[in-house]
Amino acid sequence: MNMKLITELYDDMLDECYPTIKIGYLEYAPSVALYRLDPIAYRCGLSDYESDLRTEYEEDGSYAELFGDEEE
Repeated sequence: MNMKLITELYDDMLDECYPTIKIGYLEYAPSVALYRLDPIAYRCGLSDYESDLRTEYEEDGSYAELFGDEEE
């Protein structure tokens, strides 16, 4: 499993789905804000996201680059 790539995909998804977080005059990407403010929620979301990708791989072969090297 390529966890680094899964994390990058998760961060991209968060950043595409949610608006930039503004605190005063500073702006943060949603993925960065979640990771820094609530790392437990970030890891739970990442785990759920990885599970969804794995399910898609098992159902139709999507994301073979992430899971294809695993032995059954």
